[in-house]
Amino acid sequence: MQTTTNLRPYKTTKKKTARDLLYSHYADKLTINQDLSRQLVSYQADKKIPLYRWMKYKEAFSSELVGFFLNRFGACNGKMPQILDPFAGTGTTLTATAQKGWKATGIELLPVGVAAMKARMKAAKINLVAFEKQIKRLEHFPLNSFISGFRFSHLRITEKAFPAAAEKAISAYMGFLNEIDDRDVRYLFWFACLSILEDISYTRKDGQYLRWDNRAARRLKSEFNKGDILGFRPAIIGKLNRMYEDIKNKNGGANSRNIRLIEGSCLKEIPRLQKSSFDLIMTSPPYCNRYDYTRTYALELAFIGYDEDALKQLRQTLLSATVENKSKRNILLKDYFANGRANTFTAALKVFNEQEALHEVLGILHRAKENDELNNNNIPDMVENYFFEINLVIRELSRVLAPGGRIVMVNDNVRYHGEEIPVDLILSDFAEKAGLFVEHIWVLPRGKGNSSQQMGIYGRNELRKGVYVWSKPK
Repeated sequence: MQTTTNLRPYKTTKKKTARDLLYSHYADKLTINQDLSRQLVSYQADKKIPLYRWMKYKEAFSSELVGFFLNRFGACNGKMPQILDPFAGTGTTLTATAQKGWKATGIELLPVGVAAMKARMKAAKINLVAFEKQIKRLEHFPLNSFISGFRFSHLRITEKAFPAAAEKAISAYMGFLNEIDDRDVRYLFWFACLSILEDISYTRKDGQYLRWDNRAARRLKSEFNKGDILGFRPAIIGKLNRMYEDIKNKNGGANSRNIRLIEGSCLKEIPRLQKSSFDLIMTSPPYCNRYDYTRTYALELAFIGYDEDALKQLRQTLLSATVENKSKRNILLKDYFANGRANTFTAALKVFNEQEALHEVLGILHRAKENDELNNNNIPDMVENYFFEINLVIRELSRVLAPGGRIVMVNDNVRYHGEEIPVDLILSDFAEKAGLFVEHIWVLPRGKGNSSQQMGIYGRNELRKGVYVWSKPK
């Protein structure tokens, strides 16, 4: 059910701002969709769903949301339809659509998401007898005494993250993995360890950073207590048994052969995709909210083998959404010109430069920076880089979308220095300028409050959480 209401967030003034004008342009598209809950548009709905529950990935949307949109936009004239998720995360879009007969392509750069996708794909062909045999062997394996050559290679921000017994058990477990001959079984056992690291640690993922329990052997000001910290053996055995049951009951998703996983940045990879090749694109890009996945998933990245230099490189390669990101504009410019696609870059740059509502906010943020009013002076550059890159992504998505196809995008509005940035309206304007038709800007019934820091200064103002639906004319 959809209802239209006054969603205008801006203060009424005699002179209309650029954001006022943009709001007026899309006012008839902005509707509250009562069918879309925060649980549906987040990982919460999948916390108990087989296969999807293997890893807690808070940035994902639910498999139920994928089904919600397939029911509405999934008809493709009897052929095998193709779907793309350019920010694939842990692959919810891919596995949920492949199980319904779609051919699914996903692009993902963060190794944690890639690992989760590979685990689900390998589960489809796993030897379940061999998998169960290794669980039984692990139940009696001496995790408290056997030491392999493996040492958890910590990053600076993960030092002392585990109790000593847990770190010793991880080392022993890696020795256990070396004795598993079946590569697919070994991978799933490795992934099980990756997915319990937070549970056995003194840390908890909390937005922009790792939050530390006061029992950790670190100097901490906070008295935060995360509650029970699981021992390694019950945590890993419990995880493996859940995986076993899911694989046994769901067969790991028998249509995983219809999934194509591309590891890399969508800024690099989408331009390589064929024109008009996807019937539906469904995705949720990183939000412009300063969240740094290389910090929140630091334990997992350290386990995978990332050192400090590799971590910094990964942070810079991800879509610019943190204050530490540097501009990729010159790199992208060289890539587009080298590949004979200068016109695409130039057109995207023109649209970006002419987006008045965005530059209105950027002007306010830059003036705040000059007056030393921001809590981080890199915020204006981060916002500018984010919208420059996402504009280029949207233009490429328009190119690879088949006529009559749709793009469904989940994103949130954000606020800095008390100023709301209407992400939903700006991105819809980018889409329109790229030749797409804005069908809906669906708003969740319940929005998102601003940060406690901003709330204390500017008061509580609810931000729109939305799902945008854009289509390509036939």
